[in-house]
Amino acid sequence: MPTDIIVPPLSQTMDSVVLVEWLKAVGDEVVKGEPLFIIETDKANLDVEAPASGVLGQVSAQAGDEVKVRSSIGVIAAPGEEIPAAASGAVAAQAAEVEQGAPTAERPPLAAAVSGPKGQPLPPERLSRVFASPRARGLAASEGVSLSEIKASGPQQMIVERDVRSYLAARAAAPAAPVVTPVARRVAEAAGIDLSVVAPARPGARITRADVEAAASTAEAAVAAEAGRREAAPVEGIQWVDMPSIRRTIARRMLESQQAAAEVTLMRDVDATGMVELRLRLLAELAESDPRPTYTDMLVSIVARVLRQHPYVNAMVDGERIGLSKDVHVAIAIDTERGLLAPVVRNADQKGLLELAEARRSLVERTLDGTVGADELNGGTFTVTNLGTLGVDAFTPIINAPQTAILGVGRIRSAPAVHEGQLCIRQLMFLSLTFDHRVIDGAPAARFLNDVVRLVEKPHLMWL
Repeated sequence: MPTDIIVPPLSQTMDSVVLVEWLKAVGDEVVKGEPLFIIETDKANLDVEAPASGVLGQVSAQAGDEVKVRSSIGVIAAPGEEIPAAASGAVAAQAAEVEQGAPTAERPPLAAAVSGPKGQPLPPERLSRVFASPRARGLAASEGVSLSEIKASGPQQMIVERDVRSYLAARAAAPAAPVVTPVARRVAEAAGIDLSVVAPARPGARITRADVEAAASTAEAAVAAEAGRREAAPVEGIQWVDMPSIRRTIARRMLESQQAAAEVTLMRDVDATGMVELRLRLLAELAESDPRPTYTDMLVSIVARVLRQHPYVNAMVDGERIGLSKDVHVAIAIDTERGLLAPVVRNADQKGLLELAEARRSLVERTLDGTVGADELNGGTFTVTNLGTLGVDAFTPIINAPQTAILGVGRIRSAPAVHEGQLCIRQLMFLSLTFDHRVIDGAPAARFLNDVVRLVEKPHLMWL
């Protein structure tokens, strides 16, 4: 039985990747565990290992294609096993699963389903038919579902039983249409607004005139933005380039984070003199040490310890569910040539400063040279992003979904400040905490930030 080559899911939020390159050609021998193909995610290029030993059959995706995770893009046939010429091994394997238990004599070869007599191509009118397995047709008929409404996942775009069941489950889970007030309906008709795209002010509420007017305003803004883009296209001297796939994915995830989360940012101007002085003393004591701790290392260490006391900040959100993590895994945002990546320091709260510094340096080096592992880019429970190294004072970071908060770090600057009743020059910095108000209220978020500030100003308290 051929083995499907499945695109692995690498994170909770990833639904597709780009196939960069096949490392084997069709017909080549492959060994289980050796790199078989390369995929590009929103975070890195990653080798995917062969799931079995054998011969690579015909594949259903080529370099540059965007493919869904958990989908089959080819097969590996066992040594000596014949690979069909008219269809990929993946198609043949799926075809065997479509009608388990049905008499094989009643099923024509799959190639015959897409070709005419003697293998000739079907005419266009035949190609427009909906192909479905007998089980799928029977289930659809019993549920009163039109096959034309169902997306096929079977071989050669065939609708199989699981497609019908997925459609029925999605239809059952779809929320009931909200009630529309008469005034709102008249306003929508006058403005040409489709009520199916209008959301009520809160779940379960009626759609009111205000909801329709808000939707109309949003639609007008979108039209204006699109018109502006079209007008800008022919301007002389402007070169339009397509976003790389990783940039498209980052853009999509940033937009999804902003649209899904109720993001609020709190800022504090912090006296970091104590942290600066402690680092200077450490550098003097650790002159021969490698690596030497950076401000980022110290801040990650502080944040990790504070996160222990704030479980809803050290968490993830999925719709109406909150995942509270028993571990503290801090992601650190890194600017790379390929875009923004955030490798994760695992169990950061359990690491000493030098151990954490070594872990961070190793992650940064491997992230920059593209050798970081996929598992090292996922699973963070909180993110720290430091733009202070680029001279930025303060900013509003965007949450790294599905996390619930992120800390932005500004530059350390010398500035006059009142300290113990005296005006003097101190080392100040801004800390910006963006949090998801769906999960965390303003006061708990402020308490978390205050606890971080307390240890930045008096880092010796970490050991008390």
